[in-house]
Amino acid sequence: MEKGKFIILTIVIIVFAGIALGLLYSRLPGNNPQESQAGCESVGGDWDLATNRCLASYKPAGELCTDGGQCKSGVCFPPALTEEQTLDLANGPLKNIAGTCYPDELITGCVEQVLMGTISKESMCLD
Repeated sequence: MEKGKFIILTIVIIVFAGIALGLLYSRLPGNNPQESQAGCESVGGDWDLATNRCLASYKPAGELCTDGGQCKSGVCFPPALTEEQTLDLANGPLKNIAGTCYPDELITGCVEQVLMGTISKESMCLD
């Protein structure tokens, strides 16, 4: 009986150690170039001082995106919402949304956006 408990405890320790090491590895600066200007520039991106974001991809206007960080303009414009989606948006964010990169020259005021595949009332400029 004691041998079984020892084996289970050993497996649990190995699993937790693996998770902890994975989290530590993922936080290394080399694995997160988007989090600093130097890191962003080291992978060929441009650091946007206005938003403190890394623009490491330069998708032009009209290309599919799930976040503004994928676009040259820094804005991923959402698709036209169905009536059902509009009603659902009143109850909370919509997930798994793909939009298109917005043209630089049209950015003025609050621009509707897809942020990390999600749109919310705030990202849609709604109160």
